[in-house]
Amino acid sequence: MDRSIIETVGALASLKNVLITGHSGPDGDSIGSALALASFLRRLGARVTICQSDAIPRELTFLGTSGIKTPERPCLEGRDGIIFLECFIPERSGFAFTKEELGSLEVFNIDHHPDNRNYGDYNIADSEVSSVAEIIYQFFVLRRLPLLKSEAAALLTGIVTDTGRFSQKNTTPECLIIAAELIRAGASISKLYNQIYGSQKPARIKLLAETLGTIEIINGSVACMWTDRKMLERTGAVYGDTKDFINYARDLDGVEAACYIREAEKRKIHMNFRSLKKNILPFVKKFHGGGHKLACGVTIDGDFNKMRARIASDFADYISSGKLKRRAAQK
Repeated sequence: MDRSIIETVGALASLKNVLITGHSGPDGDSIGSALALASFLRRLGARVTICQSDAIPRELTFLGTSGIKTPERPCLEGRDGIIFLECFIPERSGFAFTKEELGSLEVFNIDHHPDNRNYGDYNIADSEVSSVAEIIYQFFVLRRLPLLKSEAAALLTGIVTDTGRFSQKNTTPECLIIAAELIRAGASISKLYNQIYGSQKPARIKLLAETLGTIEIINGSVACMWTDRKMLERTGAVYGDTKDFINYARDLDGVEAACYIREAEKRKIHMNFRSLKKNILPFVKKFHGGGHKLACGVTIDGDFNKMRARIASDFADYISSGKLKRRAAQK
């Protein structure tokens, strides 16, 4: 077993009062991993609080997410440790912790993205695994803790969602073996699938229809689409309903890469990018974003109507030429 896991679990076992947080815009891996890790630490005797900067997606509430807090600013008083999940830098959590605050705590950084900055006192940054859930599973193995049914369901959710239902390149033999062990421990993959993918609201389907109408193929092989606030209002959908829309653009025949640009509140623009082969991290890093080589994203400030066409054009040019335009870094 990786030495970083052994050292991290040893340090975690000594904590008494812990805060866990994942990245803003939480997904199945960040929430599933947080819930399983919180249960793991409680079984070792620690007090644990999970905080997220954004609301929990409706489709993940079946995991039992009512105890997850969404404060504007988490309270760190009395805590001896903070755990960042899937955050290549602390700011990815959506919370503005000061250096002084983090300096008074044991900082744990657990991630599977290749651009992680290794900022913690304890770091597990393994880009070879499918998900953070795969890493947290190893914690139970190391401590020889039999998985509870709820823990298995949470971890399986992380693996299934981060591998695109076992369809993406990060689907490894190892993650499939772990998934089998989680099912053996009581997780129901059919329940998971029905809760996450089989209970879509009519408003979401209406929003999807409008969003698909914006698809534009640029330079013959790059599909770009967008959703603005007016579309959300017309359909009665909420921002969280846009999750996974980018897959429809990525999966078009002949498409090499895709981008999906969404208008959020307070002049925020959320951008997701996917590629079949080409490394697109350099393009996203120009906006100080992050993720994987073939799947990444970023949030920036700006005027949505002015920027979406320019971003799509710059991205398509990057896919075609491999060169970054200077203006791509501008806001």
